[in-house]
Amino acid sequence: MSFKDIKGQDRAVSFLRSTIDNGRVSSAYLFSGPSGVGKKLTAVNFAKALNCVADTGLRPCDVCAPCKKVAGRNHPDVSVVEVAEDERSIKIDMVRSVMRDMGLRPYEARKKVYIIDSADTMTDEAQNAFLKTLEEPPSGSVIILVADRQDALLPTIRSRSQEVRFFPLDPGIVEEALVSAYGVDPAGARILSRISSGSIGKALEYKDGDYLVERSRVIAALRDGSLFDKELEDAPREKIKRSMEIMLSWYRDLLIAKAGGVENAFVNVDMKDDILIEAGKTSFDRIESAIEEIIVTGSSIDQNANPKLAISVLEYKI
Repeated sequence: MSFKDIKGQDRAVSFLRSTIDNGRVSSAYLFSGPSGVGKKLTAVNFAKALNCVADTGLRPCDVCAPCKKVAGRNHPDVSVVEVAEDERSIKIDMVRSVMRDMGLRPYEARKKVYIIDSADTMTDEAQNAFLKTLEEPPSGSVIILVADRQDALLPTIRSRSQEVRFFPLDPGIVEEALVSAYGVDPAGARILSRISSGSIGKALEYKDGDYLVERSRVIAALRDGSLFDKELEDAPREKIKRSMEIMLSWYRDLLIAKAGGVENAFVNVDMKDDILIEAGKTSFDRIESAIEEIIVTGSSIDQNANPKLAISVLEYKI
């Protein structure tokens, strides 16, 4: 898979290509944007392009030995640092290992490349240690920080990195990818592409996690007034957050319907009849208030508020 296969991120890909063509490659990049929209895939292809030895055509070529090695994760000079399966963050020991390796000469590459996936999970210790490397980056090395939340990184790290922004994908792109690359049936792909907020990664998580069944159950409970008793009472934090995402998508659809928007813009496209009925008997004020309260509650839970208390307050307000 090459740059040409990365969908919906033309601006980012064009910028990276131009930096290679013009010989103005930076020592550090920050690939920021929503999860599941191609940041890591682009980082890997950038690493291939930096070391591609093809004589003609666009790089990466995906045919030469360096391209194949990077794609197979066995290039000695291209490293991908990821959160360990049993961990939730990148610790200082992992950063120190990268820093030690940077001090070594490359085995065969033009550029040593270090892709730090989920860089926004680095602990404070790890970030402070990494900052020293960014202040005096080794020549011949390129660091790529991949982050969903750039605000979780120290301002000094952000300021020393060339930011490359990634954006949510058009639902049509997500839908096409789900059908052609992942074998999802067209009807399911259409729904998943709308509820995933422009993220192929999130759409695949929903596909594998019975999300559609849960979504139908949550919306039905929300409509009949039993949601907080049936679904959310004593629910774990992750289930509460997922249910709130579903609630937000429902009220967003009601707002679009209430405002006379096109049905194709609905997130829950398979529920358009129910959306139109509910929107007809719900006021603008109530819909807008519900959206605001759900967002505020979600933010409180993200900041470690007691989920059960936060949900109780939300039930009272909506």
